[in-house]
Amino acid sequence: MKKFQTILSVTIVAILTSFVLYSCEDDDICTDEGEVPRMVADIYYNIDKTTKLEDSIFYWAYVLKDSIPTGTSKDTILIDQGSVNMKSSFAAPIRNNKKKEIYYTIAQGKDREVKDTETGQVTVIPAKRDRLILKYDTIGNAYTSKACGFGLTFKGVDVKLVTKTANGAGNWIKNIETVNTEIKDGSTTIIKLFADERN
Repeated sequence: MKKFQTILSVTIVAILTSFVLYSCEDDDICTDEGEVPRMVADIYYNIDKTTKLEDSIFYWAYVLKDSIPTGTSKDTILIDQGSVNMKSSFAAPIRNNKKKEIYYTIAQGKDREVKDTETGQVTVIPAKRDRLILKYDTIGNAYTSKACGFGLTFKGVDVKLVTKTANGAGNWIKNIETVNTEIKDGSTTIIKLFADERN
């Protein structure tokens, strides 16, 4: 009888333990990692166009104000800014707005300060910057994940390089290629940037 009680108690403990272990479920938390729509850009060397270029990138994203004051230059609102350090891609935000345009300023590295040894005067040398404009046609809804549910998608996406020099290229971004015209998440590449290596 005692042996039966021992076997029964071990069996009950084993069953309860298995219930506890298998009933635990991962928490579903909606994060910004790959689930929120973003314009993902991969950076390549302009020379061979197949080798990825790793660099420190700083970006600023803007949209036009709904009511633009006339005669002023304060017509945009900063919606986000960020940076990546020694990466070959970055993901900049996109936001629904009346104009259906998002403006990006992309800097190759950060501004440098150079101090004159004789005068002590500090001169700021700005990093090379270029401007991109993303336009989209329509907004849709798509299932993103169990945690996030449904989210916005941006369709008919077209990105243009608007900083132009004499030869038609930008300051450091020399050309771009749109590879996807729909933004569903923050992990799918939308554009390829072909750029010069930093001096």
